[in-house]
This record gives sequence, C-alpha cells and structure tokens, in this order.
Amino acid sequence: MLGGGAGALAAAFELTATPELRETYSVTVHTLGWRLGGKGASGRNASQGQRIEEHGLHIWFGFYDNAFDMIRRCYEELGRPPQAPLAKWTDAFKPLNDCVQYERFDGQWVPHHFTLPPNPLVPGDHRPVEVWQIVRRSFDLIEDAWLRLERSGSAPRSGIRHAHIRGSLRLLRRRSRRHAGRGRRAPLELRAAAWLTRRARNWVWRSMVKKRLDEKGLRLFFMWLDLAAAMLTGIVRDRLVDRGFGAINDEDFRSWLTRHGASPLTVEGSPVVRAIYDAAFCYVDGDPRRPNVAAGKAAQDLIRSLLLYKGALMYKMQAGMGDTVFAPLYEVLRSRGVRFEFFQNVTRVGTDASGASIEEIDFVLQATVKGGAYDPLIMVKGLPCWPSEPDWAQLREGDELATKGVNLEQCPNPLGNRPETLRRGEDFDVAVLGIPVGALAPICEELSAANERFSQMLEQSHTVMTQALQLWLKGTGEELGFPYHAGSLASCFAEPLDTYCDMNQLLDREDWTPADEVRQIAYFCGVLPHAGVSTQQEADGSARAFALTYLNGEVQTLWPRSAVGAGFDWSLVCDGTSAAGQNRLASQYVRANFTGSERYVLTLAGSVRHRLWPGKSGFGNLFLAGDWTRNGIDGGSVEAAVTSGMLAARAITGRPAVVPGTKGLLESDRGEHDA
Repeated sequence: MLGGGAGALAAAFELTATPELRETYSVTVHTLGWRLGGKGASGRNASQGQRIEEHGLHIWFGFYDNAFDMIRRCYEELGRPPQAPLAKWTDAFKPLNDCVQYERFDGQWVPHHFTLPPNPLVPGDHRPVEVWQIVRRSFDLIEDAWLRLERSGSAPRSGIRHAHIRGSLRLLRRRSRRHAGRGRRAPLELRAAAWLTRRARNWVWRSMVKKRLDEKGLRLFFMWLDLAAAMLTGIVRDRLVDRGFGAINDEDFRSWLTRHGASPLTVEGSPVVRAIYDAAFCYVDGDPRRPNVAAGKAAQDLIRSLLLYKGALMYKMQAGMGDTVFAPLYEVLRSRGVRFEFFQNVTRVGTDASGASIEEIDFVLQATVKGGAYDPLIMVKGLPCWPSEPDWAQLREGDELATKGVNLEQCPNPLGNRPETLRRGEDFDVAVLGIPVGALAPICEELSAANERFSQMLEQSHTVMTQALQLWLKGTGEELGFPYHAGSLASCFAEPLDTYCDMNQLLDREDWTPADEVRQIAYFCGVLPHAGVSTQQEADGSARAFALTYLNGEVQTLWPRSAVGAGFDWSLVCDGTSAAGQNRLASQYVRANFTGSERYVLTLAGSVRHRLWPGKSGFGNLFLAGDWTRNGIDGGSVEAAVTSGMLAARAITGRPAVVPGTKGLLESDRGEHDA
C-alpha cells in the first residue's frame, strides 16, 4: 500500500477482512510522515490543551454507505469496553440536521435556516434506489417548504397548494405505486412529473414571487421549485435514467440547469446550487469567480445528499478525524497483522522492460526508527489519538529534526538520504497506489511514458489549494450573537472562508483547564486562491491574511457581538500569552493545504471520462485507490476514497462481491465499471 489515506486503508481493510484473506495476503502500508489519514489526518497539540488540529472541516454525509459500512465493522471488531471513550461508532458520529445557508441578495447576506427531518434508516445499510423514490422525496421536500411558508404567514392561502403541489404529489404517489419494483422506465409519467413541476414553478413566479421578490421565504421556495423543475426536465430530456448521469459530465452544472430552464435567480443566487460548489471546493485555481463542476456528478451529489440520506443529513465526529476514523483503523489493521512503515516518502514507481507491470518502487527514508517499529498513538483522556508531530524520542535523528523544526509532511527528504528500492518478487507482488493524485506526476513518470491512458488521467486531473481556520474562543456562538442552534453548520457565506461550523462537541475530548476559558471551538474553511502563491511559505502567509481580513470584516455578520469598533474583538481569543490585538491569531490554527498530496481533488466538466477505475490502471500488478479514481462518486470525499479502496481490493481478491454506488446514482444506471 503506497499512501496512508482513506483509499489505501480501505483497500487494506478489505484485503484482510477474513482469516482466509489474512492467510493469503501479507499487507504493508508505506506512508509519509508519522500518521495516517492523508488529507483527513488530524493531530493533537500537546502544548495547547491537546487541541485537535485538522486539515479542514470534516463532516460525513448520511449517504456515505461504504464509509459508514467500513467504520461500523471497524468499531465492532475494535471492541472497546462500554465505558471507554467513543466505544461504539454511534458514540463517534452524531447526527447533524441543522443548517444555515446564506444568500447574497441585494448587497446583503440573507440567512436561510432549515432542519431536515431524521429518518429511521442507518448509514451503511445499502438499499437499491428507484427513480420514483427520488421524485417522491423531492416533492415531499417541496411540500414541506410550502407548509413552512404557510405556517410562518409568508405564503397566501390560495389554491396553489392543492392545485399544484398536492396535485403533483397525488399523481406521483399513484404512479410510483404502479411502477414500484418495475425498474427505471416510466417515461410518460416522469415527463408528466417534470411538466407539472414546471407548471407549478411558472405559476408561483407569475402570481407571487415576481411581485414580492424581496420576501426571502417566497424567494427561497421559488428557487427550490425552480431547481426541481430544471433537474426533472433535464433528467427527462437528456434521458439520464437510461443513459446514466455520466452523459452530462462534460457540461458544467450551472450551464446544464440553465439549458433546462432554470432562472438566473436560481443558477446564480440559490444557496442550494452554490452549496454544491462550496462543499466540494469547485473553483478553478481557487478563484470563486471560476466555478466549475461536472453536471452529472453535481446532480448526483445533490440528490444523494438531500433525498437519499440515512438517519440524518450529516454526521459530526466527536473527536478529530484522526482519532475517530484513522486511529481505530490503525488498531484493527495492526491486530490483523498489517505492517506499517512510517517515514517513507515514495519517489518512483518503475515499470518492467515491457511497460506492462510494476517492477520497482523507490522511497526515501525520512527518519530511522529506534528498535524497528514506530508506535504512533498517544492517549488523550483515555482515547488513542495521533499527535500533531512525531514522537522524536523514537527516532535516531529525532533531536536534530526537532531542533530544525522540520515538518515531515512538507519536507519529504530532510536528511538528504538516497532512495532505497523495493523489488517485485522480493519485497512485493502487487502494489496499490493510494497517494493523492496531486503528488503523482513526478512519482509516475515511467507509468505515464508506458501507458497513454495513465498519462492522460494525470494530465486531466485537477486539484485546488484549500485553507482552514480554527479558533478557540471565550464566548459561545449564542453569546457572540449567532442566532441559530448550537452546533449548526453555516455555508455559502463570504469567500474564501465560506463555511463555518460550531465544533463545541470537541471540548470534552480536548484537555483544557478552567483557566483556559475555552467556551467555543469554531472551524472555518474554503478554497485558497492560487494567485501569487508558489511556495508553502506564501500559502501560509496568504491564509493568515485571509483570516485577518475575514475576522475584521465578514465574520461580524455571523457573530454581531464579536466586533469592537470596526474590527474583531481579539480579547475573545483564548491565547495564553501576552500577545495583543491581531497578534493573538498566532496562537490559533491557520492551515494552508499547499503541497500536491494535501490539495483537494476537483471534478471539472469534461474530466470524469479521463479517470481510471481502481482495477484498470493499465499495469498488471498495480491497482489504484483514492477519491481521484473512477469510483461512482468521482469527487473529493471520504466516501469516494473508501469506495475506491474497496474496488481495488475487489479487483485483487474478488471481494467484496458488491460495492454499492459504483454504477452511478441508480444501481440500474448503465455505464462502464470494473466488475
């Protein structure tokens, strides 16, 4: 296994899932630095209350069937005592249904608060989906939105509800009962549903919204209805139920919506549309003025997120992602006999003379472990966690590296060591390439030269730099004036830090004293514009500058009582030093994800067809794992990475027999896959 992220670990998890597989396969994970997780890695800062420091904000969606299936099996096998912290997966993941989406309207930020209803389903329990389930659930959401408008007094009690919304629902329910279990083909009824939705949309616009555009509830309802009309119309006219959503992946999502009748108000202003771009950082070169995402994948993600979630819309981890996901995976895999080689930076994957197989793998040893095996985890309040830096005492060169302040995840060869080589037949038989695609070009030069499809995949892969800001504050969100439920996720806000989440659930897992006065943990994240950034140092400086500008400006919309004069009240920051004013930002956590292995994978229009399936690398003994592969999700997420790792394992062993979601949105969608 080359790489220690979610894709590689998912492959290792499946390759060792049974005693028989463990007898057959000896698995070794080679990874850069001192911890697992890749872009999902987190660390505990011992000098700052064992605080959790992440690459960004990590939230799991309720449709993550493969990721939740893996984590459920992992926690069951881990078998922690009932009294232990995060003993079960349900202790580690808690539902999140409360959201605030911001709309920029008439020069002002307008919040739209909503709570999606929970359901009795359990994430990880896969069930095939029919198109009529999706249509019915979309109409249920529209009806619920209208009923909320009526209850709030924002909607006139006219015949619209019965004539358009309820009438459409009755037709859909009647048709769905008729077609239940009969597959995906019901073209006349689906066309009728699209027509009814367009008719209701047009009526709502002419009769109400056009005259009362400044009423935010009506405006949002229209945008929901308009989005549903455009998507249903597009699904019908482009025959996506038969052809698969991949048929429109060469087109940007906003362009596709416009082509099928969505209004500029919805395409440019709807927070639901914008959320697709913000959630997946879909901005070329980190420029918010250049949104771009493949239409088919965006439509699938929107449908999966809002209509096919299980239990809850989203789930919050109750510790760092490293503590909640990658420490348990490490413990289970190690108990199964998987070997972990930390501090190994892979520099070359070489082919044999024919260019058909992998013959050699070169790596640079970043540091030498005393006594052989490195013990990576620390205990924080009874929970195994990853530290924010290596345990230097376990390394022969630890004192030297620590004195220099070397970051082993950003400095691949701090000692200037010469590469060492792993050879096929001696050190490995099969390799799984799980290194992020942004770092692969120099590593895979021989692969690109030997295989045009592999070369094209790398050339057509796109990534973006991201940034994260974590604050530890003396005031809660409520005390600072945030008017919504504690723990809410707020998105579609000011760029580039467009997403904010109250992460106070982590207070119990960090190790602060009363004197530290920490009352809120706030996470922000977004893209990091590439302009003017060519080094890690420049990226770090850019992220700090954005954080200062944001806190002294736009954040006051979220926290009205955080301002002093024209700027941010820096006395709110839990600093622990004598620093004053904005110098107190230095004690907080500001991160710029600059290196190729830390950048976020984009799914630009026209790029999906160039991706390779995990079992089709073009080389007989090389398999691929990561969210950059073709995997059914085909976008940056832990679900895509885990799905890819499962597909890599299946290509090697034939197991697992079924990997849900790999054919697209509907299990009956047509399209190539690796089965």
